[in-house]
Amino acid sequence: MPSRSLPVVGDLLTFQADRLGFVTAVQREHGDVARFRLGPYPVWQLSHPDHVRSVLVSDAARFRKGMVLQRARVVLGDGLLTAEGDVHRQHRVVVQPAFHSRRVDGYARVMAERAAVTSTSWRPGEPVDVHAATVRMTLETAGATLLGTDLDADVATVEAALADLLSAYKLAFLPFSERLQGLPVGPLRRLRRGRTSLHDLVDRMLADRERSGEDGGDLLSALLLGSGNGAGDGVTGGSPVARSAVRDHAVTLLLAGHETTANTLAFALHLLAHHPAVQARVHAEVDAAAGDEPPDLDRFPLCRAVVSEALRLYPPSWMMGRQAIADHEVDGQVIAAGDLVVLPQWVVHHDHRWWPRPYAFEPDRWLGDGDPGRPRWAFFPFGAGLRRCIGEGFAWTEAVLGLVTIARRWRLRPVPDRPLRLDPLITLRPRRGLWLIPDPR
Repeated sequence: MPSRSLPVVGDLLTFQADRLGFVTAVQREHGDVARFRLGPYPVWQLSHPDHVRSVLVSDAARFRKGMVLQRARVVLGDGLLTAEGDVHRQHRVVVQPAFHSRRVDGYARVMAERAAVTSTSWRPGEPVDVHAATVRMTLETAGATLLGTDLDADVATVEAALADLLSAYKLAFLPFSERLQGLPVGPLRRLRRGRTSLHDLVDRMLADRERSGEDGGDLLSALLLGSGNGAGDGVTGGSPVARSAVRDHAVTLLLAGHETTANTLAFALHLLAHHPAVQARVHAEVDAAAGDEPPDLDRFPLCRAVVSEALRLYPPSWMMGRQAIADHEVDGQVIAAGDLVVLPQWVVHHDHRWWPRPYAFEPDRWLGDGDPGRPRWAFFPFGAGLRRCIGEGFAWTEAVLGLVTIARRWRLRPVPDRPLRLDPLITLRPRRGLWLIPDPR
């Protein structure tokens, strides 16, 4: 156990003070299998790709979702992020067709249009918070493609609600935190406010759709009406889903369907602004494919490599959590049932054993055949196994299209007095924005 551990709180204070530094130090000082304590909870940090495979793939039945997502059920209900066991499998079957590759290809035009509208609003030479811009872009895309709803007037509501929910992250590891949610103080009050805002917005959206009775060919129509998804591959088998479950799915899609992609695209643009030689190569690749509408993603291997490197350097899911439901042995040590397990992408993605010059931005490492000696699970930004992110293809398409669309119009450079600061909460996001200067090409 780390020497910094204290009575009662364990390592919680040190962890909260510098989460990324803490998990990095744990691996450096104690190796790939380390044990510490967050408040009352014993926690095992597993930092080898073989451990990732074991917990998420081969031995996944021995684990359930970790503490943070268990607590998130107060907002997300039994959406895909939080549901367990048979409920999760049933819900995944319901939602999966909306993310089929044919459907995602159909979303591409909307994604490109939203990226173009977003970047057209920038003013030459004026600093812009690209994270705020990508958040608006991805939220409007999720609303249009998945929920068939124009969220333009509601972006501020969703973002304020998300900020309220993220503010409660620090409470996840406090003892009896689930019993404290009724207290009218600080993050708990903001948590309830965020939940109310989201639920009111989604309830209004559902009521409007039910009144109209219109089938928009989107996921929301399929859930409410049992209509299939307009692509010949039925979503619900012809049976409407219970209204409470529809709301859970809609809230989950609103949050998860935009947040991580917005962060990834913002980080990718940040990296290009700080590496003008790579940005020039991206511009050359984009210019060579001018005229494609929407762009054919196969023509942009470097853009995809830039997104891959952004996901490695700044993984939006920076640490995955699980809780053991049965004893599990790893490298001769026993993780007891009830113990928490964390798999930190931040650590594995920056491990020099798998990634030469691990903190350097080198998108060329993703071109060609890659490193044949690198373990499969040295890179897992979307998780792994049966609970691998259902929207992975959606996210890749939107991030690459967003990068291509913005690079066609702008050359980006840093704002000298606004350095990037990271905020590792439920997701890894920029703290107080990510500011760049756009110059017209």
